[in-house]
Amino acid sequence: MRTPGLSPFADRLAIGAIIAVAIAALILLVAPSVIVVIISFDTRGYVSFPPEGFTFRWYRELFAQSVLVESMWNSLKVGVMVTILCIVLGVPTALACARGRFRGTTALSVFVMAPHMVPGIVLGTAVLFAGALIGVSPSIWLQSISIAVFVLAVMVRTVTSRLQRLDPSLEEAATNLGATSFQSLATITFPLLLPAILAGAVFTFVEGFDNLSVAIFTHGFRDRPLPIELLALVQNTSSPLVAAVSGFQILIAIVALLAVSASIGLDKVNQ
Repeated sequence: MRTPGLSPFADRLAIGAIIAVAIAALILLVAPSVIVVIISFDTRGYVSFPPEGFTFRWYRELFAQSVLVESMWNSLKVGVMVTILCIVLGVPTALACARGRFRGTTALSVFVMAPHMVPGIVLGTAVLFAGALIGVSPSIWLQSISIAVFVLAVMVRTVTSRLQRLDPSLEEAATNLGATSFQSLATITFPLLLPAILAGAVFTFVEGFDNLSVAIFTHGFRDRPLPIELLALVQNTSSPLVAAVSGFQILIAIVALLAVSASIGLDKVNQ
């Protein structure tokens, strides 16, 4: 559609500028990750680009080091626990915010969103000090709960957005046919919310697996997650092993997104 007052040439020029900016932004976002993955297969013993050869040596070394393997399992545990907490807390909260008929729905939304607006370092420090005051030491449980609080807004916003697009007449029809509120919720609402719930679960899992800003203050000494080990590697070595760890984290995120795409399709998330 032409913009009023602009010539066809100006329209094409504006569209071309928008496309160029979008491509440049995409390159800036994707290129660093691609370069890291390429470096992880380099044959040299130090980080350099472009690589001189191709080898799986650094990935073999990654899975040969027990410390790194243990940190992977810790990150997987944290990711799963964060996901479960966000589903259990986020879905009912989204229902309350979108369908609630009580005073304070706006305040509830703001309360849920507030931790996500705070820098993770600030939240992690606050949780560390609060835990010290009540005698709770850093652990995998404290780390999981803290990250869940930090990313709960992602689940709430994803499910709320889906709820706002649902046709209320579907639930009303089920009620008119004799279904109880619980039956209507279980048979109509939740199946329609499943794509949004799964999408929110993927995003919260990836954040729980990769989070550094909160985890650095709340992880236990014996429950060091992979991002913390990666930070230690960056400080102590310059080998492509660092890139291999980063490549593994990127792979986990891609696999999670592909799982959603294969199961429900990414195009159904916002429908």
